[in-house]
Amino acid sequence: MIKKLAQTSFITIILLLNSTISSAIDYEQGDWVGYTNFKYITSIAADQRVVYFGTTGGIIRYDRFMDKWLYPLTTTGGLPSNKIHRLAYEPNYDELWALTDKGAAKYNITFAEWYPASDFPDSLVRNSWTPSRFTSLFTPFGYDYMNGYITDPYMRRFSIMVGFEDIDDLMYIGTWGLGPAILNTRYQKIELMPFGPFNYNISRLIRIGNDIWMGSDYMLSEKAITKYSLDTQEWEYFEPEFVWGLNSSELTSGIQTGNHVWLGTPEGLVRINGNNSLQTFSSLPSRYILSLAEYGGFIYAGTKNGLGIVPTDGDMPDSSFKTPLSDEYHLRGFQVNDLLKFNGCLYIATHDGAFCYDSTHLKFRKIDTPTHDLAYGVNDIFSDGRYLYFGARFGVVIIDVRADTSSVATDHSYADRWQINEVCSNDKYIWAATSIGLWRYRKADEETRLYTTADGLPTDYINSLIIDGNYLWLGTSRGMVRFLWDSPGRGD
Repeated sequence: MIKKLAQTSFITIILLLNSTISSAIDYEQGDWVGYTNFKYITSIAADQRVVYFGTTGGIIRYDRFMDKWLYPLTTTGGLPSNKIHRLAYEPNYDELWALTDKGAAKYNITFAEWYPASDFPDSLVRNSWTPSRFTSLFTPFGYDYMNGYITDPYMRRFSIMVGFEDIDDLMYIGTWGLGPAILNTRYQKIELMPFGPFNYNISRLIRIGNDIWMGSDYMLSEKAITKYSLDTQEWEYFEPEFVWGLNSSELTSGIQTGNHVWLGTPEGLVRINGNNSLQTFSSLPSRYILSLAEYGGFIYAGTKNGLGIVPTDGDMPDSSFKTPLSDEYHLRGFQVNDLLKFNGCLYIATHDGAFCYDSTHLKFRKIDTPTHDLAYGVNDIFSDGRYLYFGARFGVVIIDVRADTSSVATDHSYADRWQINEVCSNDKYIWAATSIGLWRYRKADEETRLYTTADGLPTDYINSLIIDGNYLWLGTSRGMVRFLWDSPGRGD
């Protein structure tokens, strides 16, 4: 009995130490940034420079002098709740007040810090919008305005909820379902300002060029694939309901060839051509596309039932077409989770191991380590130029192709309870999106760390990740998160 109590106390101390270490990290505003559904706007406030839109997904900020969006303020940065009822700006103290469904808070703009508060200053709330003031307005092509509502090209009506009248005949307005907009009161013209993912549930992130594509959960009533440009910071949406040939918003994979973007979805393979027209393909072993790669002039599609092959030009041949890979190696019955072109070969990750196809020498072989680390299935493959990283059930298998050696990066305390969904790497670290948080493995000394909701994540289940210089972009069921991983002196 004494021994059991001693063991329990020791475990408790370790957990407390881990909690203390996690909470001791001094994160700053902007280290964790959440992007959710910002289309439903409830309130607007403004200081001398920035317009703040309160939404059901947090607060978005527009610098009206620089004419650009700033990163949003959400629960990942200290806001008590993303559901904003009202906003107010207090000029005497340079503070932004937010009334949420979990109480009031105030944001000190100078120090970029949130503080709990009470007695929300309702007298400071402003709303310049009155529908009767505008009998008609000029709208973007395909849209219409009448009696305080904007109608989109698909005849959906969106109410204008609130407005903030600025200098130079401008009014910033917020809609219910269409996001923010700018109204020029002199010329009576509306300009839409879409910002953020179409919805909050991000099932997959894929970087294609300088665009981040986001897939969303098919269970949501509002469904679309979102494209975000890292260059222009513009957001674009593709709704399956209104885009011919696009049957799903749940993105699984994507690549680019020339001016064409190829997207894999659970409902088929889609190619977006340079003129934004869509082309679909029906001769694949399964409609459920899991992975894509361009290799040897062909598009290889990993499906739930093996490999499909399509010419890169998109022209589907007749029944006499012979694929470059013989039928016996199409892996019928295998779930092909990922594909990667590396070092002149195509690497294939499946639930039943990993394979390598060399089209130059016409060789197809199963690959593994001496300890059979890949035998029980691989979810993801990543390469940093020299090493191959395989996301396996128990950790990340590292293969040095040049030296023909292998090793495993893992944490044995997690191996039985996590699922590794996606892997990436840079010079210092291996990163993994897992079912229990964002996992980091330091290559120099094998030190590991798990980032969770205690650090700033909106949820511990991470679906996807992209490495982008000093940032990681994470896809979760509660939005996309941008994490500044490389912050000198922060303590993690």
